[in-house]
Amino acid sequence: MAETERNKTSRPGEEAIASVQDAAAIGQPFADETKCLRRAGTLLAVSDLLWILQAALIAFALGALLSATTGSSRLPSTSASFWWIPFSSGLGVMAVALLRVLLQNRASNIARKTAREIQSRAREALLNAAIASSPAASFPASGAFAAHVTDQIDLLGPYYRNFAPQSVRLKIVPIAIVLATAVFSWLAALILLICGPLIPVFMALVGTRAKAASAAQQEELTRLGGTLLDRIRGLETLTLFGALQRTKDDIASAGERFRVGTMRVLKIAFLSSTVLELFSALGIAFCAVYVGFSLLGDIRVGTWSGALSFPVGLFVLLLAPEFFAPLRAFAAAYHDRSAGLAAQEKLESLLNEIRAGEKVAGDWQKRPAETTTQANASEVATPPSIEFSGVSLCLAGQPVFKDLDLNIQPGDTVLLMGESGSGKTTLLDCVLGFHVPDQGEVRIAGYPVQEVVSQLRRNVMWLGQAPRLFHGSLKANLLMGAEEASGVQDEEIWAALKLAGADGLVRRLPQGLDTPLGEDGFGLSVGEIRRVALARAAMRKNAGILLADEPTAGLDEETAQDVINGLRQLSSERTTLIVTHDPAVLKTSGRQLDMCALNAISAQEVAE
Repeated sequence: MAETERNKTSRPGEEAIASVQDAAAIGQPFADETKCLRRAGTLLAVSDLLWILQAALIAFALGALLSATTGSSRLPSTSASFWWIPFSSGLGVMAVALLRVLLQNRASNIARKTAREIQSRAREALLNAAIASSPAASFPASGAFAAHVTDQIDLLGPYYRNFAPQSVRLKIVPIAIVLATAVFSWLAALILLICGPLIPVFMALVGTRAKAASAAQQEELTRLGGTLLDRIRGLETLTLFGALQRTKDDIASAGERFRVGTMRVLKIAFLSSTVLELFSALGIAFCAVYVGFSLLGDIRVGTWSGALSFPVGLFVLLLAPEFFAPLRAFAAAYHDRSAGLAAQEKLESLLNEIRAGEKVAGDWQKRPAETTTQANASEVATPPSIEFSGVSLCLAGQPVFKDLDLNIQPGDTVLLMGESGSGKTTLLDCVLGFHVPDQGEVRIAGYPVQEVVSQLRRNVMWLGQAPRLFHGSLKANLLMGAEEASGVQDEEIWAALKLAGADGLVRRLPQGLDTPLGEDGFGLSVGEIRRVALARAAMRKNAGILLADEPTAGLDEETAQDVINGLRQLSSERTTLIVTHDPAVLKTSGRQLDMCALNAISAQEVAE
């Protein structure tokens, strides 16, 4: 039962705060988190209700002082008994004020913690979806994804931290203050009832435009982030093609659109604030005018019996601003709501886009839960067998494999060749579990690949056609390939570099292994990056499988030979699959397979 509740969500705010929704929706709270947000709002409401007691104590004390100064009190102003009244009232006011501070602080901490948990879960959902996505699947622009993971998710915090508790507070406090006011003056309560509801009505009207403007502005921010990141990463290409000025104009245009959108959102925010302050000021002013003229004796209606006394009038005046305080806080948080709901929609759209790309690459929903055992984990760590049994696979509606049968024995070296589109790279993705066949099965060491996928990927040497090096030192990049980076000695790193023919290269670098690299290995040539990537693969010494996709593509003859020599050494006593068109690689000892002949679907059929 608890698990069932955990797998439900509800959106706080308005009537929807009590509704239960699907917990899979990104950026929405679980049921217990919604309860925490309600609890925070309730604590805020209790803190506000204590002001009624404070206002009563203040009005009582000042009324007593006024009675003493005008001589209407039975106790003289010099009497110790008389001064005990304001003194005890002051102590009561301070005690209640301290309690209110504690309640507000507690409510703030609960709301902040809950909002942080929701943000963390949303960020984790996006990152997990990105990790689970096949490298062959379509993926949003890196700049847009970064903007969603940072800026968009950050907008969820104020929504849940501010708006959700304020919506609960709004339902309790104004009604309680109206009832407390109505006990002494039905006319003052009527004034509050007339002025108060107008604020939410206008806020709802303005809020529709605010949400649309906020959504458009977030979309513009995402585009701007993607544009800047992509242009910075392609700065060298833009320079070589003489497109710098056009790029500057594009960025300036995007910045101007963002500026105009920001001013549009601010205009709506200021408009709503103006409406709020106008009706708040009118409500308080009407109450003040009524109380003032009642105390002067010009108005004798509005009370249940008799004229309005000074303590009662002061009590009503003290409550009037607090009646509008929750409305002010709700209005201020209403913009957070608009931004938060727009961010939720964008995040859900991004998550669906990632999942849609993953479905094209091999339906992610068909992947069974991994059930790796200690027995099959150890078998995957040794050179395993690889078996394709009647595998059929379609990607983006196009058939890639049809009834593919392939059996690779432990320790075999297989060289995959064939025309572009014949499924060579897709076959490697199937081995790694990135694609799930529509029919048939892929087995590693006799086990379905999805049952051992996690252990499998930790025991694979991988060298791609376009290997990626990351920002950081050369040594840090090499250690990414090691099982346990903390225990690796420099001698092991130099041995891997020597195997890849990159030891001389690293020794020539100004800081050796500590030489910093830029994004995508900036500072190294294509051939140097390939050799460093081969050395990184060699760091995974206990791997049972070696996979390489066009390892010599685009390399000069000398660098290509270094890579080939390294692959020959690494393929010893490992199950090896190498995708290549290079005749030099095809001279490597091993079984050669033509994918066009092996697969029932030819490259021409795929193209059609």
